[in-house]
Order: sequence, then C-alpha cells, then structure tokens
Amino acid sequence: PPASPSKSRLVSPSKKKQRIPTPPHAPNFEEFWNVHAVNTWNDEHSPQKPLMSPKKNRKALQEDSDSPSASPKKSQSPTKKSRAEMVAKRDFENKKHKLAEDFFAELDHKITGNKIEELAALTGGVKFVWSKTLNSTAGRANWKRETSKHRNLDGSITTTQKHHASIELAEKVIDDEERLLNVVAHEFCHLANFMVSGIKDQPHGHQFKVWGKKCSDAFGHRGVEVTTKHSYHIDYKYIWTCTNEMCGHEFKRHSKSIDPARHSCG
Repeated sequence: PPASPSKSRLVSPSKKKQRIPTPPHAPNFEEFWNVHAVNTWNDEHSPQKPLMSPKKNRKALQEDSDSPSASPKKSQSPTKKSRAEMVAKRDFENKKHKLAEDFFAELDHKITGNKIEELAALTGGVKFVWSKTLNSTAGRANWKRETSKHRNLDGSITTTQKHHASIELAEKVIDDEERLLNVVAHEFCHLANFMVSGIKDQPHGHQFKVWGKKCSDAFGHRGVEVTTKHSYHIDYKYIWTCTNEMCGHEFKRHSKSIDPARHSCG
C-alpha cells in the first residue's frame, strides 16, 4: 500500500517568535552605521506592549498574579474619591479666588505694611488669574514697571511710575487651601523682591529668602513654609499603567489623550 503522506508539523501562530526584519541598508550605506536610523527601524518593527486603563489593569493583575504586592503600586482612580472629598473639593473651588486675594492682603499688611498694594494701586492692585494651562509650576508672579514723564505748566517735570502686578495660579496643581496659601506666599515674596527691594535679577536669591522667612514665621501656624521651589504632587484625572510586570510605567494626563487601542508603551 502507498505510504501515508507525512504530516507537516504545524506551529501555533501565537507561539511564533516575532522577529524584527533585517534593515534594508547594506554595510556600504551610511544608514547601516547610523545609530539613530537603526534605533528608529527597531522601534517601528518591535513587538508592541499594550496599555490598559488603571481599572482594566487592576483586573488583569488580580486574574494573572498570585502576588499582588509584587506588582507596581497603582494610583487610586479619582472617580473613587469619597463623597466627603468631593464636597470638600467643590467648596474649595467656590472660595479659592477670594481666599487667595484675602491672604495676599494679610501678607502685604503684616510683612510690608501694605507697600505692594500701594505701589499697584494706579493699575487696580495685584490681580489673580487662575490658569488651566499652567502645569510646569504651581504659580507665577508677573510684574512690570511703566514710567511716564509729564511736563507741567511751570516747566517742571513730574515722573509717574505704574506697577503692573499679577499672580497666575495653576488650577490643576492647587487643589486645597494649604497648598494655595503656600503658593500665594511664595509669589508674594517674588513681588516683594521686585517692587519693594528693587531686585530683578535674583529671583530666589538672598533677599527672596529673607522675605520667605518673614512669611513662614508670621504664618507658620497656618501651614505656610516658603521654599525656593514648588514641589507638589499633581492629582491627575486619568492614569494608564503598562501591563508588563517588568515595566508598570504610569502615564498621567489631565484628559483622555491616550487610546490604549492605538498607543503602546516603549
């Protein structure tokens, strides 16, 4: 009888090792030796790691891992905040602008004897602006001095100086009263440096620290401690975590700018 045809060994597609294609450039081409070109080729053809939202990622870890404590620490979803936290946040949002103005007035009265408000009076006083796009820092003090000269009828000249001062506050960084007080105190010290001390080229120099110590001493009982930089944890609204247990990198955003179906880690 004829021999039965040999059975070819089938390999499951899922078990095939994904291989990065060989770059098209031969050694006699410059691109063959260009590290950037090689890395770009590898990045484009390497197997991609999928990203999942934190909620899905927690479920995957519960199903696949016997040791949850060994996995990277995950941030709590903002949607899981308690009702009390949500009410407190809403109350803060309603009063934060007036709170900033009132505390600045307290600082100015106690630390400089109202000098900043007097200098800024011709331009309507120090203005507070809440910014949705300021993410690199919690606050920013802006100041400009405008000098004008006017000749009087008797020939004399009158010089007038106008101080334009404002403080930008980051909505996405400042989310509670203590943080707001500290940011306002920090920016107050910048304006005091500019307008009262007349120092414009040393933003965090010796005189800034002198103003900072005065604020910290006067309002330390309210949690105020002025340092040379803002270092606050930012409460991001959306967090995605790489599902690779060797990675676990978190991608934090204020909007749904990552699509796990299209974007991948590394």
